[in-house]
Amino acid sequence: MIDCPICKEDKNVNFRCDYKYEILEDKKYFDHLDIYKCNNCDFSFAHPMPEMSNLDHFYENIYRQVNRPPYWVTENDKDLEKRYLEDRNLNYLLYLSTLIDLKKVTNIYDYGAGYGDLGYAIKKKFPKVNLFCTEHDKQCKNILKKRGYINDKLENINKKYDLIITLHSLEHLTDVDVFKKFNEILNPGGLVFFEVPNCPQEYFSGRPYDGPHLLFYTKKAIQSICDKFNFKVDRLDINSYSFKEDHHYQKESQDRYYRIKSGKTFDTFKQLLKKFIPNNLIKLRQMIKDANNVDEMNKLGLFTVNSDDNCYLRGILKKNN
Repeated sequence: MIDCPICKEDKNVNFRCDYKYEILEDKKYFDHLDIYKCNNCDFSFAHPMPEMSNLDHFYENIYRQVNRPPYWVTENDKDLEKRYLEDRNLNYLLYLSTLIDLKKVTNIYDYGAGYGDLGYAIKKKFPKVNLFCTEHDKQCKNILKKRGYINDKLENINKKYDLIITLHSLEHLTDVDVFKKFNEILNPGGLVFFEVPNCPQEYFSGRPYDGPHLLFYTKKAIQSICDKFNFKVDRLDINSYSFKEDHHYQKESQDRYYRIKSGKTFDTFKQLLKKFIPNNLIKLRQMIKDANNVDEMNKLGLFTVNSDDNCYLRGILKKNN
């Protein structure tokens, strides 16, 4: 009997595929998993879910170790200060500022904040914003403190927020009940800005690995979550590069880890990006600059593809009053 995390029923749940580990050594934290799909809400999930003690240790100590894929660890403050100006964060900022009046936002909560790049970028532009977050990684905690975030466990959060940010965090959870808490801590009409991997059938065909992701979202699954937890889909887009390109990049990223481990030389990460990420993404910074001359709603067309063959699902959810 395997229940869907959204529907809480087993009658529409079927085995989908074997779970593929990003790094083989991670099996000791994630055990032996399979992936199941609920045909009612189009949501896929790992089963059985790993022990929380294993996950806590993994995300506090292992996940952002230097040289682990996807190599986003920054080792010095000088590089870190530049991170919030990276193309991806400018992309997020443009997307948000086109759809939301950020002047009216006072309190922001970032769930799974990482380095808190987006909130930090917003505060640079709107200094009155207060930043709060939940983040477990030890290195990230120190950086978030320097950037003015107040970090606490989700269960301890009782403040009210205008905007919740959660970028590439929801897929790491063991259930979707976090949306219940999001609804509780949002002000009336409050918003959730999220991005997760887009996981229809095309995602599962040819992917190099799943780990450490445990939940696999689709547009229909997001709508089902909104129906269950009293949210309205304000905006929902599919964006970024194709599954084929994403899988190619993932495989190279994974291979690079094992080359490093074996002591072999390798290209720099920037060289890999230039080699495997499409030219339209490399030119993203210029597109952002050009967006100042584009009609407000048409700006979104620069960064959203809305083809089911693209690898990220991004949107804004609004709390129903």
